[in-house]
Amino acid sequence: MRILVTGSNGMLGSDLVRELVSDYDVCGLGRRPNPCQPIQYFQADLASRSAVLKAISSSKPAIIVHAAAYTDVDGCELNPYQAFLVNVGGTQSVAEASDEVGATLFFISSDYVFDGTKPAPYEEEDQPNPLSVYGRSKFEAEEFLKSHCRSAWIIRSSWLFGANGRNFFRSLLQKMGRAEPLRVVDDQKGAPTYTKDLAKVIRILIERGNRIEKNRIYHVTNEGVTTWFRAAKKMIEKTRSNIDLSAISSRDLKRPAKRPQNSVLNLSRLKQEFGLQLRSWEDAFEDFWSETLEKEWHASVRMQQN
Repeated sequence: MRILVTGSNGMLGSDLVRELVSDYDVCGLGRRPNPCQPIQYFQADLASRSAVLKAISSSKPAIIVHAAAYTDVDGCELNPYQAFLVNVGGTQSVAEASDEVGATLFFISSDYVFDGTKPAPYEEEDQPNPLSVYGRSKFEAEEFLKSHCRSAWIIRSSWLFGANGRNFFRSLLQKMGRAEPLRVVDDQKGAPTYTKDLAKVIRILIERGNRIEKNRIYHVTNEGVTTWFRAAKKMIEKTRSNIDLSAISSRDLKRPAKRPQNSVLNLSRLKQEFGLQLRSWEDAFEDFWSETLEKEWHASVRMQQN
C-alpha cells in the first residue's frame, strides 16, 4: 500500500515516515527538497493547486496523511493571507487530488480550533470557536473536508514536540543555553504531545480504521494536563540549571495571536473505538530528553565553556 505524507520533512511528517517506511511504500510531498529520507519525494508548494494535483496524481497513493501546514501561530496572525492560502487552500487541493485518485485522507488539525472557555476537556463534537487566524484556518479546512471530501479523517492534537523541528522545549533549551531569564505563561493548560507517539497512533488508525466512512474526528494527545510554566519547570529539572524562571499571564506576553486558556482534548472516543491510550506526556518527554534534547543541552554547555 502506498502512503503519501505531506510535510514529510517536518516534525510530525518525519516521524510518520520513520514509523511507516519499513512496512509500506511511503512517499513524501513538501515545499523544500528532501534532505536525507530514503523515500520517493515530490516537491510541491501547497499554495500551488496545480503542483499539488500533479504530484498526487503522479504518486497515486491509497492513503494521504496531510501533516503539512503553516503552524507559526503568531506568523499566521501577521500574515492571514498566507495562512489561509496554505492551511485552507492547500488542504482543499490535497482533498481534491485525494478524491481523484481514490485515496483516504488523514488531516492533522489542532486544539486551537477551540476558544478555551470550556472548563472540561473538549470533545470531538463540541462547537469550535477559534480565537486566532491559525485556529480559524484549521477549522475552515476541517469544515471543507467534512462537506467536500469523499473519505477524510480529522485528527486534532496539541502542543506538539519532536526531534525534527521547532517546538516549545527546544526553544526553551536554546534560551537556557544563552542564560536568558525565562518568563513562561502559566494560565494556558493543555497536553504536550510527542510526534513519535502521534505517528504510532496514526499508523494504527490507518491499519484498523474503516476507510469507507465519509469522515471521522478523533482527538489524539499524550495523557495528562499541564501549563507551559509547569512544562518549563520539568525541563529545568532535567538540566539541573539555575536559570531564573518566573510565571506570567497571557496578557503579560503580548503576542499577536490569542491562545485558548484551556485546550485539553477529551480522548474517550479513541479509547472506546480503538482501545488506544497514549502514555503520559511526562513519560514521552523523558524519552524526548534522552533521545534528543540531552545531547543538544550538553553541546550548548560546551559552547559556553569554550
